[in-house]
Amino acid sequence: MSFPNQLTVLRILLAPVFYVLFAIIEPTPYLWAALVFILGALSDWYDGYFARLWKLTSPLGAFLDPLADKFLTSAAIIAFASKGLIPEWAVIAIISRDVYVTLFRMLATSIDQPIKTSSLAKYKTFFQMVFIAYVLLATVFSTGYFGSSFVRSGSQMLNESILYWSVFAMTILTLVTAIQYTYENAQVFRLVFRRYVFGRSPQELS
Repeated sequence: MSFPNQLTVLRILLAPVFYVLFAIIEPTPYLWAALVFILGALSDWYDGYFARLWKLTSPLGAFLDPLADKFLTSAAIIAFASKGLIPEWAVIAIISRDVYVTLFRMLATSIDQPIKTSSLAKYKTFFQMVFIAYVLLATVFSTGYFGSSFVRSGSQMLNESILYWSVFAMTILTLVTAIQYTYENAQVFRLVFRRYVFGRSPQELS
């Protein structure tokens, strides 16, 4: 378990910590929740940086890194939905896409088939991170951590229309990446289907 992979595992472990801080504890320690998310987001950058710097890239890291991103972002959007900040249908759509992609990646790996990452996937992850950071900043402002002058700004940032259309655009982008992912890996998808639906052996797939 290299240091970059340890950072990735840390990001996975921070996901439930963030959820507990934001969605369960009352009164909600929004500032601490935001700091935990920031730590997780920073680990996403540093694990890739150190893996490239020290040439420690590995199949395990390549699998865990996007999985850790999904854990952290899923924890955030579920927590937001629990507070009524975003609609539940968006959560279902986003998490369904992530489960589909993760399952497909696992099945493809099991038959030694390389898969292409959707070219839009990085933009999707970036958009999700920016949206989550925006909501966290707004909630921290609205609870008065930085003084009463920020409370009004935070409340305006949490405008229902702004949140709804932002999460709507994010959901559409997420679903488009799932379609692109399937299209760009159509051949691998067929091999996975033949292996696990029709029971073809690895030799028969080649």
